[in-house]
Amino acid sequence: MCNSIKRYHIRTVHGETVHIADKTFNKGQLYGGLMFGLGWAITGACPGPLFAQIGAGYSVVIVTFLSAWMGTYVYGLLREKLPH
Repeated sequence: MCNSIKRYHIRTVHGETVHIADKTFNKGQLYGGLMFGLGWAITGACPGPLFAQIGAGYSVVIVTFLSAWMGTYVYGLLREKLPH
């Protein structure tokens, strides 16, 4: 999608040029992606459907929800110390 925007010089509805900043690769993205994917594979649940699964009565999913919540909390604590 990003390449199409650049290639066809897509503009906003107000006629402004769309500028998409280049992103630099960081090896932390690889580690984070692997951990997220592994957690998703083990639990069979991505963050969105967790609430639907809990609402449907799958009580075991509460463990997955608490793990996701705790991971987010720990990330918030360590964010400033992690490599950018």
